[in-house]
Amino acid sequence: MPFVNINKHSTSEMVINQIKNEIKSGELRQGDKLPSERKLVEIMGVSRTSIREAIRALSYSGYLKSIQGKGTFVSENAKKYDEISDFLTNSSDYSFTSLLEVRKMLEGELVRLTTLRATEEELKKIYKAFEKMKKADDIREFVREDLNFHLCIANSSHNPLMNTLMRVFGEILHKETNNIIKESTKTRAKTLEITENMIDAIKNRNASEAKNLMIEHIKVLNDRYK
Repeated sequence: MPFVNINKHSTSEMVINQIKNEIKSGELRQGDKLPSERKLVEIMGVSRTSIREAIRALSYSGYLKSIQGKGTFVSENAKKYDEISDFLTNSSDYSFTSLLEVRKMLEGELVRLTTLRATEEELKKIYKAFEKMKKADDIREFVREDLNFHLCIANSSHNPLMNTLMRVFGEILHKETNNIIKESTKTRAKTLEITENMIDAIKNRNASEAKNLMIEHIKVLNDRYK
């Protein structure tokens, strides 16, 4: 497999690009298993943390699928996500603020649908994701678990197209990680408070309240960034 060494000044973004390039070129195909984290560390010359962050980001955005005890595999929809992501990224010179504005529209509707459609098992997964947010040891982990919470909401909406769009936004958001971490340091407590109220609204099947709280959840970060 023609992965190459990455110099010490690079980040997980470089790892992401290499894995995506392997998928685009056909070196990695649907269902193929990635080398172990240890092997990727040896090949690319980066830290295990960078490898894990890259795999987590690509799993969020639909390129990879991690199966506990078996490894990480290329998703059947990897190229589809890549095409949509490239189109949105290359056709729009967006700002971080405009990205958050779109999130309010998309995720407000996603949580409304989830409140109406989520199964009891899906509600448990959403709550579990929130618990991981609360227990995050540091702000970088908090931001990762926050994104996972949003993707759990999208998965529970039972709208495959909107879920796909949310996964693409997950990749775009990963590129804004440093901005999000910087502001989330100041907004973590407020975000957790709003999110807990949102979960109560979802459990009570109060769709309009859940939507308003999702918009407020995103607005907290948007207001800090202005």
